[in-house]
Amino acid sequence: MSSHPLARLGWRDELQNHLDDPSLIPARVIAVDRGSVVVDAGSGPWRAPLAGRLRRRSATPATGDFVAALPDGPVRAVLPRRGVIARREEGGRAQVLAANVDLALLATSPNRDLNPRRLARFLAITARGAVDAVVLLTKADLVDDPDGVAAEVEAGLDGTPVLPVSAHDGRGVDAVRALLEPRRTAVLLGTSGVGKSTLLNVLLGEQRQRTLPIRESDDRGRHATVRRELVPLPGGALLVDTPGLRLVAPLEDADEDVPLLDKEQLKRERRARQREFHRGIYRDQRARKRAREARDNRYG
Repeated sequence: MSSHPLARLGWRDELQNHLDDPSLIPARVIAVDRGSVVVDAGSGPWRAPLAGRLRRRSATPATGDFVAALPDGPVRAVLPRRGVIARREEGGRAQVLAANVDLALLATSPNRDLNPRRLARFLAITARGAVDAVVLLTKADLVDDPDGVAAEVEAGLDGTPVLPVSAHDGRGVDAVRALLEPRRTAVLLGTSGVGKSTLLNVLLGEQRQRTLPIRESDDRGRHATVRRELVPLPGGALLVDTPGLRLVAPLEDADEDVPLLDKEQLKRERRARQREFHRGIYRDQRARKRAREARDNRYG
């Protein structure tokens, strides 16, 4: 087990090779604000301004990044990333939502928010970053058969695990905790109003995050979380809490590469895209087979 000051924040020892200036120390980005970031080098957070070149869109640190900084001073460089969650912006640019992520928790509730096509787009984003994903069917206490709903959603997502969870009655919460291993980083993604902040409060054991009720007219939520923030959990895991995302656009092969990835991450992304490609081929083959069998049965 690493004794590095950043070990509890998920530090990877190979990143030390990228610190070639003895005046700089490694730190992890806890949150991002305009023109500055909140970082922690292991002994407590401070607000760090960004060196000039890091203010460029392609070089800006994201929540979860490891960076090189002057002690209690500005951030000078972003260290190579892996496990990147990024979505497509106008012009094919990548907006990095979180970096150095090991697990994505995709939250949806069994009301009008339940949208398989949106979940598929979230899964395309996690696959691009080679990040494992689990779907959380939140507010499971609102339906009579949450296991049945979860099984139906899972069947439509090629077997991606779907876990019914209720912060109200505690269903599935221990299973979520079991996914969150010490020193590993998860990200909580979903639209507004699906109960992300409520679930985080349960995992923390305290009312830290503000929560808001959904609109009864259309089941849509309102933003309770206003920035992406890396939150240490009692069991030693780390969770990136995010504002609600309604527009989810995966990156396309012709788009710009996600900036600052390490070479091994590029290889992992390439393999993940190949798996998704072949998975799509097999899915289309199964669909054609089912259609052919239905046609044969219909016409005898």
